[in-house]
Amino acid sequence: MNEFRKGWGPLLAATVGMMCGLLTITNYSQGFFVGPVTTDLGWSAPEFFFAFTITACLGLITAPLIGSLASKYGIKRLGILGLVGHALAYVLMSLNNGSLMLWYLTFAALAVLGAGSLPIIWTAVLNGWFEKNLGKAIGITMAGTGFGAFLLPPIAEFLISNYGWRTAYQGIGIGALVLSLPIVVLLFNENPEAGSGEANSAAPDISWGMTRAEALRGYRFWVLGSVLFITVFVIVGLLSNFERIMVARGLARADIASIAAIMGLTVIVGRLLVGVLVDKFWAPAVASVFIVMPIIAMLLMKYGAPSMGTGIVIGIAIGLAAGAELDMLAYLTGRYFGPAHYPAVFGGIFAFFTIGAGIAPPLFGAGAAVWNGYGMVLNGSIGLLVLSIILFLILGKYPDAQRSSG
Repeated sequence: MNEFRKGWGPLLAATVGMMCGLLTITNYSQGFFVGPVTTDLGWSAPEFFFAFTITACLGLITAPLIGSLASKYGIKRLGILGLVGHALAYVLMSLNNGSLMLWYLTFAALAVLGAGSLPIIWTAVLNGWFEKNLGKAIGITMAGTGFGAFLLPPIAEFLISNYGWRTAYQGIGIGALVLSLPIVVLLFNENPEAGSGEANSAAPDISWGMTRAEALRGYRFWVLGSVLFITVFVIVGLLSNFERIMVARGLARADIASIAAIMGLTVIVGRLLVGVLVDKFWAPAVASVFIVMPIIAMLLMKYGAPSMGTGIVIGIAIGLAAGAELDMLAYLTGRYFGPAHYPAVFGGIFAFFTIGAGIAPPLFGAGAAVWNGYGMVLNGSIGLLVLSIILFLILGKYPDAQRSSG
């Protein structure tokens, strides 16, 4: 555990940055705002949520861009700017006077201003501090989203109920900045002793790896991007439509809320568990096992007895997979493409994530409307995950030989 003794500071800063960044705050707080905002400003729920599609789809541009800028300006500087920009965007949300166009422009600004707080930045620092325990370090960092999912709902609800949605937006944005900025400024540092392939260097070798242009010419980049798109599309689609699917199966809303809480805690377990496993076993095989879990969950959704016990099993299965997906791709990016240009390469792969996450909720809902229920949607999702398993398994061995060739 010598790596953890040396790298605990950057690891802590990365975890806090993840918890207070764009991906976590936006995903796990906005559901509490939809009612108060739409009631006050006279919008519909679909109009409100279309802003998230804008933010997610802009990730197709901002994720690769922030990865490229990291090589030029440094990950610490971009992380700080991302946290400040994220807080500023939340303050701008609170100032809306009822203009839907301004609302959409604000969420477009969020995608740009907060891009430096994406996982691309927080996971990049780990390559210089961890090698044998890289999977565990990524799992801990990504668990920041789980901690945010646990803390944000009561905070958002308290602020909205007692002070209104405008103050709540300001409080969450500024509060996240106040919590994260000092820790990131003090501790989010790259390893000055990171090795360059020399035999006497005790630190990880960060000198080898493909540029993004080189990665784009290989099949593994497109395979990883495809499996990320497929898995996030299915899992985000399931999460966003979970209540409707389970209500259709006959479960009470109170029971569904309890299952969702269990699912949230299971996400943290999934993130930590996958980190431990990929340090010991071939990561694509580990990924395949985790992807089987939502397949089992969807089969239970279709054919299982509509009981609380079945619902808990479904929630745990989906939660474990949700906790594993992005951690797995961050780990595999480093293993297959190397750490030298990690932010740029992962930024390109992360673009697949943003598109899948952005289009999944409306497409799942539209599919249910067209086919009068979620049966066909679940069938198609099962087929997609089977394809994802096949794609994972064709990745092959880690290209360790590239360490010597650069």
